[in-house]
Amino acid sequence: MKTKIQWKWVIGASVVFLIFLVFVLPQVSTYSSEAIGQSKSPDQSFLYSGLQLYQLAESYGEAGRKTYILLRWTFDLVWPVVYTLFLVVWTIKLGEYIPRNQRMSYLVFLPIIAAFFDLLENIGATIVMARYPIQSGISQTITPVATFIKWNMVLASFLLLLFLMIKILRIKIKKQ
Repeated sequence: MKTKIQWKWVIGASVVFLIFLVFVLPQVSTYSSEAIGQSKSPDQSFLYSGLQLYQLAESYGEAGRKTYILLRWTFDLVWPVVYTLFLVVWTIKLGEYIPRNQRMSYLVFLPIIAAFFDLLENIGATIVMARYPIQSGISQTITPVATFIKWNMVLASFLLLLFLMIKILRIKIKKQ
């Protein structure tokens, strides 16, 4: 059975995504940099170590760590929902235009996996920031891994959209 997504959902998710990209993300980034005192953040990095995470916690200072934690449990709970919704509805919508392949239908889970690891990253980073200066062993080790997986799943999700668009274009060209 094919899943159908109405265009109004695709357009709505796209508008919300664009609003976040153009208006919300820059505002949150500016606020974060000013409140924490720097623009470095583990969740914006692709690769970092547990030691680097701990060094960031030290460099933030007490007020910066509190702000970082606050942002993880406010803005960074909403943003993954926004990008996941955008990626899922577009993946399903584009999938409507290509012949159904059972394995392809599982690829809609890529952005959901990204959001899961984003949440895991938030939990781990929060533990490190909240416990500083106490070493946070497993959280300090798992958080960079969660970040790496998150970014790979986000990248894979966007590449999937590009792949689906190219596949649809090829199908349309073949029909003509």
